Amino acid sequence: MKFVKSLALGITLICVLVIIAALTFRAVVEYGLAREQQIKTLYGINEAKYVDIHGAQEWITVRGEDKRKPVILFLHGGPSEANSPFVSFYRGFEQDYVFAQWDQPGAGKTYIKAGSRQPPLTLESMSNDGVAVAEFLARELHRGKIILIGQDFGGVLGLKMIEKRPELFSAFVGTGQTVSLRAGQDIQYRQALDHATRSNDAQMLAALKKIGPPPYRSLDDYGAFQDCCRNPLWPADDVAGVRQLMSGLVFSPSLSIPEIFGWAQALRTGEKTLDTLAISMPDLRSTDTKFSVPVFFIQGADDNVTPTELVVDYAAHIQAPAKGVSIISKAGHFVMWTHTGRFLKELTADLRTAGVAHPPDADEQR
Repeated sequence: MKFVKSLALGITLICVLVIIAALTFRAVVEYGLAREQQIKTLYGINEAKYVDIHGAQEWITVRGEDKRKPVILFLHGGPSEANSPFVSFYRGFEQDYVFAQWDQPGAGKTYIKAGSRQPPLTLESMSNDGVAVAEFLARELHRGKIILIGQDFGGVLGLKMIEKRPELFSAFVGTGQTVSLRAGQDIQYRQALDHATRSNDAQMLAALKKIGPPPYRSLDDYGAFQDCCRNPLWPADDVAGVRQLMSGLVFSPSLSIPEIFGWAQALRTGEKTLDTLAISMPDLRSTDTKFSVPVFFIQGADDNVTPTELVVDYAAHIQAPAKGVSIISKAGHFVMWTHTGRFLKELTADLRTAGVAHPPDADEQR
C-alpha cells in the first residue's frame, strides 16, 4: 500500500514538473514573439481593443509600420477562425499597409467576450457588422476608402459588404474564395475519384462508393467525405500551413491559456453554424456578379478546399470596374500566409489596376 502511494505521489510530481516546464517554455517563446512583433517606427500603429459594433463588443486589431499607408481590412475564414492571434503570419503586409483584423461574431475574442450571450450568426447580420467595422476604421484612421481582403467564408462576407456599401471600399480581393459549396463538392469528388483510380487506391475507391457522389446536404455527410477523400489530398503547402496555425495558436502572445481554449471552442461552434449556412448558400455565379468596386482573386493553384477552377469561372461571370484572377503555383488554400511575398506582389499589381496608389515614403516626401 505504501509503495502504491509513493508511486502515485511520484507520478503526480512528474506531471506537475512537466506542466511547469511546458508553461515555462510557452512563456519564453511567447516573450520572444512579442519582442519580434513590436512596431517601433515613427509613424507605426499597433492597437488592439474591443469596439462597440451594433451593441456588441467586437475585437479589432490594427497594425502597420506607417499609419499613413493604405488600410486593409482582413476578413478571416474558417468560418470562425479568427486570425488576429497570428500576427507573424501577416507581418509582411505591415510594411506597405495598415493591416486591420476583426474577430467576427462567433470567433476569437469576440466570441470569448460574448460568453453565453452569443448572437445568431447570419450572413446578413455579419455583413452589417463588417460594414460598421469598415466605417469605424475609415473614421479612426481618416481614410475615405478601405481595401477589403476576404479569405474563404470571409470572401463571401466581403462581397456582401461591397454590395451594401461600395463607397467605403477601393477594392475587394478574395483568396481561398468560396463560390459554391455544392459545385465545390462536385469538383472535389471528381478529383478524389481521379486520384483513387490513377493510383489504384482501393481504400479510397471503396469509401467513395460507400459515401456516393454529392450533393452532401448535411455536415456529417460532407465531413465523412472530407475525412476519407478530400483531406488526404491536401497539398503539402496546406499541411504545413495548418501546422503553422496550430503552433501560432499555442504560442500567441495575445492569448492566455484559457483564451486558447475559448478560441478553439469558437471554431467548433461557429463552423457548425456557418458551414450549415454555407452548404445551403446559393451559387455566387447566379446571385452576386455585378459590383461597382474592383474585384480580384488571388488563389493557390493547388487549392482543393475552394477549387481554383471554380473561382476562375466565377470571375468570368463578374462585371466590375476592374477584375482579375491571379494563380500562384505550388500553393494551396492558405496562400496568403504560406506564400506572402508572392501574394503581396499580385496584390500590388491588382491595386495598381484598381487605381489604389501607395503614398510616398517619408524619405521621398522630404
